[in-house]
Amino acid sequence: MDPVTPREQFLNRILDSITDPLVIYDRNFRIVMGNQALVSIYHREPEQLMGRHCYEVFQGRSAVCEECHIRDVFRSGESQMREKVIRLPNGHLRHFEIHAYPVKDAGGDVIQAIEHGRDISERKNLEHRIKASDERYQTIVETAREGIFFLDDEARVTFANERLAGMLGYSPDEIMGQSLFDLMGEGSMAVVKDQLDRRRKGISDVYELNFKNKEGTSLVGLISAAPLMVNDTFLGSVGIVTDITRMKQVESELRSAKEFSEKIVNNITDHLVVIDPETHRIAQVNTSFLARVGLPMEKVVGETCYAVMLGRKTPCWEDGIHCPVRESAAIKRPAQCDKVYLNAEGQERMLRVLTYPLVDSRGNVELIIRMERDVTEKRKMEEALAFRSKELQKSQHQLETLFEISRRASAEDSLQGLIHSLHDFAGGIFPDSDPLFLILDADSDRFLPLEECRPDVVEPLRGLHQRMEKAGLASEFVRYLRSTKDPQVVTSAEGKYVHPFLNAVAEIYPSWFGLPIFVQQRCIGYFLLGSHACTNYSREDLRFFHALFAQTAGHIRHLVLYDSEIHRIRDQSPETISHGELIGQSEKMIKIYDLIDLVAMSDATVLITGENGTGKELVALAIHKQNHRRKGPFVVANCSAYSPNLLESELFGHEKGAFTGAIRQKKGRIERAQEGTLFLDEIGDISLATQVLLLRFLQDRRFERVGGEETIEANVRVLAATNRDLRRGVKEGRLREDLYYRLNVFSIHIPPLRERKEDIPLLSRHFLKKFCLKEGKKIQEISSDAMKALMDYNWPGNVRQLENALSYAVIISQEETIKRKHMPPFLKETGGESARVSLSENERGLILQALEESNWNKHDAARRLQLSRSTLYSKIRRYGLGKRVATGG
Repeated sequence: MDPVTPREQFLNRILDSITDPLVIYDRNFRIVMGNQALVSIYHREPEQLMGRHCYEVFQGRSAVCEECHIRDVFRSGESQMREKVIRLPNGHLRHFEIHAYPVKDAGGDVIQAIEHGRDISERKNLEHRIKASDERYQTIVETAREGIFFLDDEARVTFANERLAGMLGYSPDEIMGQSLFDLMGEGSMAVVKDQLDRRRKGISDVYELNFKNKEGTSLVGLISAAPLMVNDTFLGSVGIVTDITRMKQVESELRSAKEFSEKIVNNITDHLVVIDPETHRIAQVNTSFLARVGLPMEKVVGETCYAVMLGRKTPCWEDGIHCPVRESAAIKRPAQCDKVYLNAEGQERMLRVLTYPLVDSRGNVELIIRMERDVTEKRKMEEALAFRSKELQKSQHQLETLFEISRRASAEDSLQGLIHSLHDFAGGIFPDSDPLFLILDADSDRFLPLEECRPDVVEPLRGLHQRMEKAGLASEFVRYLRSTKDPQVVTSAEGKYVHPFLNAVAEIYPSWFGLPIFVQQRCIGYFLLGSHACTNYSREDLRFFHALFAQTAGHIRHLVLYDSEIHRIRDQSPETISHGELIGQSEKMIKIYDLIDLVAMSDATVLITGENGTGKELVALAIHKQNHRRKGPFVVANCSAYSPNLLESELFGHEKGAFTGAIRQKKGRIERAQEGTLFLDEIGDISLATQVLLLRFLQDRRFERVGGEETIEANVRVLAATNRDLRRGVKEGRLREDLYYRLNVFSIHIPPLRERKEDIPLLSRHFLKKFCLKEGKKIQEISSDAMKALMDYNWPGNVRQLENALSYAVIISQEETIKRKHMPPFLKETGGESARVSLSENERGLILQALEESNWNKHDAARRLQLSRSTLYSKIRRYGLGKRVATGG
């Protein structure tokens, strides 16, 4: 690109200073230059406009418009003006007045055209309203909804419209010729005579007059009267009469209502004050407020609120004192706070102050209503209850935590993930402490180093291991754990320890406790919690951790054995059958292994695509473990598991008080992944609002917590996964295009299991060993007919469904071989039934298969079958389908 000359810079500044959109075209209708106003209106970057055809950018066309004023400028050499209605990118229709001017060279030839647009939508709207107003006025005049009359110089009626005649109960002919005095009520004669004298003097007036209708009842009219004068000669007068009888009745009712409302206000037990936000002077109070301040009405109304309530001469905010009235006026919303004030007896009382703005039609705050409620006694009671419920809340939190960790432990499929969950829960209960996990390996010969865990897990554990090795206590403590049958919890307060190793722990931490981890009376490790400050551990705390590890010990042991088996398989032939925790030796999987190796050593963002159950998270974990960040945390965020607001808090964290329920500061998943990897699963499900925040983070690796102002930098690698077509999401407006390109720097697509069926035997044997270890069974092989059923099935749920099928078979089988009869129902039926001969039989079988594959989740089954739920329910009833109970064979 050629450098911009000073002259061009000067011209750009001039164009950008013009608030209306302006653009310059060459003879080929290409955009040569446009100002900032044009860029802002069309939401395009300058690079997206320059050099492109006007009809392409503004009209979405591929050729010049039929009635093109720019073409007319080039042809005629004359200026052109058009008015057009244009749809802007935001979808709004705006009316523009467009002027086009020729730019000629020295020879008089038009070489460029300047187009200048001005938004005249407001003017057009005003013209439309004026026209409509004129039409309405003409209609009003013609239909004459008000009473109209003419009088001669003797006050006789010379004309009356039907409206006036109807008001008084006459026909127009009956009222003609009558004297105005004949139509008056008693007491109005003097007013009429005075008004007639003013008409003779050429004076117009508006006044009220009591009429008497034909039936003798009264009618109050508002008369607008004017004299009829010709050459200073009085010929009579014209009058317009509005029936205000009902209005007079309403005025009387309003006066009564005002008196009633004052009674209501004064009967409100809360203190009520109405304040002018501009002057802070009190406009109205109730008797309850007067009793609170101990002052009469005349010494309160009209005075400033800070003088009456606080005895101040200057406004509160000038000395940094919070003013709820000023806050509510500024934000134009109700505000609330608790403040201490002196009552009339000089006693301090805690008041809950609520302020409500009264906003006029223009959006300006006219008045502030301030309500005060004495909450002194309530506050004292709350403090007493808070103290008494503290221990109950702690116990409740521990029970909830125990339930949550037990639930999550059963869902964790890696030892690393389970240790992280236990570490985070223990750290949440004792924040200034180090949870230490001394887990024995599969053969109970040594402690696992847990090097793949986060630094906050590994570093304290590494320091303890080094002390143990230096003191020669590591192997001795391993032997002790292998032989011990004592589940006793030991604390630093006891002073006398069951093993010398615990003396080394006491040298590091002022306070600590430890407990052995047992599975079926076999010790599989030891848990220590060391506190950096002196801490008293209650019996409830110790019972909680004892119960926690009693719940999770079996799963810990299972994952230790599972990891050991994975490493054994990997050591046997790592190049051909596995990569990390991925299993497969098909050509497609080898290509994926190569892609993982290629991208693992960089920090590029990777988009992993594939159907549910194909192993997207395992690919992400394999990339993390080969990256230089492998010692950092691997944090998973399932974007589809949270609502938009909760996902924003889950990713970016939140500050205390950011929203209802935010009782403390929380670090988000991005912050917890510092120096490691963040895996965003189901990225296609996030809302557009969250996409904006995520895009900003991907651009500069900075973010703010929800409700916070501090910008936080995060050194995090981002991996994302989805089972959706993100390109289609971009076209349909569900995904921002710029976010898509930020995520799709490097992509890896995982094929579904049906496209790599040659991996099914290898996967099946792997899962067979895994679940035999878990269930304590010694099943040796899978029969040929069972393997054929596995190979023949299409596996819509992919590897996850295959894993569940093998888990089912291992649980059901009581033999040394998995046979076809041990398979889940959907596999036993595949290929084993005789061919269905009718359409209804085929439909019944297809519906039954979809229901069983979705575990009888009818919503999911309807989605698979592409039916509505009501249609699916109807067919289930028609075919008499019901969930079958599986039995072992």
